[in-house]
Amino acid sequence: MKKYVLITGASLGLGKALALELASQGRDLILVALPQEGLPQFAQMLSETYSVTVRTYETNLMQAENIRQLIRWLEVSGFWVDFLINNAGIGGSKAFDTAELEQIENIIQLNVTGTALLTRLLLPFLLKFPKSYILNVSSLAAFTPIPYKTVYPASKAFIYSFSLSLRAELSAKGVQVSVLHPGPMPTSAENLNRLQKHGWLGQLSCLSVEAVAQIALKQVRRGQSIIIPGKLNKVGYWAARWIPWSWREPLLVSMLRKEISA
Repeated sequence: MKKYVLITGASLGLGKALALELASQGRDLILVALPQEGLPQFAQMLSETYSVTVRTYETNLMQAENIRQLIRWLEVSGFWVDFLINNAGIGGSKAFDTAELEQIENIIQLNVTGTALLTRLLLPFLLKFPKSYILNVSSLAAFTPIPYKTVYPASKAFIYSFSLSLRAELSAKGVQVSVLHPGPMPTSAENLNRLQKHGWLGQLSCLSVEAVAQIALKQVRRGQSIIIPGKLNKVGYWAARWIPWSWREPLLVSMLRKEISA
């Protein structure tokens, strides 16, 4: 029986790094991403380089019907999935009073609704195995409000709570749920430019997507529930828990204003 890892948002950034790492470990993959992002070419490279089977499915997971069609394709194709990685997500920085309604809706639809619906519809596949896995990609932003991002950290806080609740429900059924909280990652030239505007503090905690992917998968294998890559990011997690919001707020406002005004 050929078992697959299904990765969403697999054509860019962390999703791509996770696919590369898993392929190097000999795992067969189902990669899901938006059309016109080079997914078939990436899949062919993985297949030829690592001698693994790589299937692709191009769609927009912001729409519930597209998620249902993805599940029907898996069923008709007879694919067995024992590992789901919910990586697809979007964010962005903008003052809330100038944010377009479409941008707000897209963040909620993909980060919140898409993650919940895909997980629910894929559970019957995962429950066929004595042991299966879900890795949900949240963010360090899940642990604190962030002005000028506003909806994004709220959506990632949902993924954090959703993941731990789901882990408690499914552990007795053999499904291990982990949630990943990466800090800043230079996933593109544009993203790196935004991080540089945060100054030395924002850049100090950066990790490459390759490093985050390796840490995440290692911690999943160890059964870790909450995964925070990088020592400084762990410090940030504890700071968000113990430093009062009234102290953190001015620093975050100052950092994020630089990002949107530059």
